[in-house]
Amino acid sequence: MKHDQTKDSIIQFIHRESRMPAVKKAVGLIAGIISSFLFVNMCMAADRQDASASARARYEQEKSICLNGQSNQSKETCLREAGAARQQAKSDSLTTASEEQLQRNRERRCDSHPPADREYCLQRMRGAGTQSGSEQSGGISRELVVPVKPPQ
Repeated sequence: MKHDQTKDSIIQFIHRESRMPAVKKAVGLIAGIISSFLFVNMCMAADRQDASASARARYEQEKSICLNGQSNQSKETCLREAGAARQQAKSDSLTTASEEQLQRNRERRCDSHPPADREYCLQRMRGAGTQSGSEQSGGISRELVVPVKPPQ
């Protein structure tokens, strides 16, 4: 009997040992996943800090423009807008429109024109003609000279 018990315990020991590599692999896999999550979390925290510093620097620049009278708005309105932009940047809801979105916005301005003038407006919004002025000076003036045949 004693011999059979020893044999059974040896078989059990071998069976336990054969499962150990799988356990070690699982522990290694879990440790790798946890360290990946920690790394991603650290990267995201660094990005948030960079975004926060960038938002703060942009706010200070916009505030300076407001206080120096370089804006085309009243000082109070300018400061309120700068603060609102900073708040949106903190909540990560401040976005910059793509060039495609900006172009759609430009072309949408032409919707209010009569059909006969809409095509000329679209040409101006796409860059045809001349452009003068700026947002800071109160607006951009676009001019397109089109030769027209006199009625006969």
